[in-house]
Amino acid sequence: MLKKSGIRLILSLLFVMAGAISACDGDMSVNKNLRVDDGDIHIGDLSTVNGNISVGKDCSVKGSCQSVNGQVEIDDASKVGDVSTVNGKITIGNKVQIGGDLESVNGGISVHSGSEIRGGISVINGRIDIAGSLVERDIETINGNITLREKSLVRGNIVIGESTGSNNRREVTIRLEDGSVVEGDIINEDERTKVTVYIPEGCVVRGKIRDCEVIKG
Repeated sequence: MLKKSGIRLILSLLFVMAGAISACDGDMSVNKNLRVDDGDIHIGDLSTVNGNISVGKDCSVKGSCQSVNGQVEIDDASKVGDVSTVNGKITIGNKVQIGGDLESVNGGISVHSGSEIRGGISVINGRIDIAGSLVERDIETINGNITLREKSLVRGNIVIGESTGSNNRREVTIRLEDGSVVEGDIINEDERTKVTVYIPEGCVVRGKIRDCEVIKG
């Protein structure tokens, strides 16, 4: 399911780029970086093919940030919609509000303290690191470790999706630290993947843990 969503992400980004070129709705770049300066308000999507997207501090982007081959960085106390990239990492600063989802096919996602993700987080190949933040929906991955730190809260599930690629066994580690909480389930959907969940004292998974090794204490 996650693999298919990654393919959909690639196709949707390519369609968005094509539409942006023809309609010129929002800011569109093919081979250049896009930047929103500190304190600015941007109306419309930020879309780039071969470039990075950088949103400064205390900004408001009334649209999505989308890159095919580039990283996306949202600085402290800014507000944006969905953030997605195919080949690149996503970095979310402190006290950022994301109105939708964070999605990456090949690249990690890191979220810093005090941020709120109103949607979910999905990565196919890359680490997910959440510090002191709220994720309203599911966290999904196929190849990548997940760390929840500094009293992070996930209201949805954590799902390790089934890989349609190599038959080699994989290992994924999920670590809860510093009083972090998962209100939903932790689900391993791939029998070829060994998932180890670390739950030290003070951390909680309120739902079920399925097909994973659990290490407590």
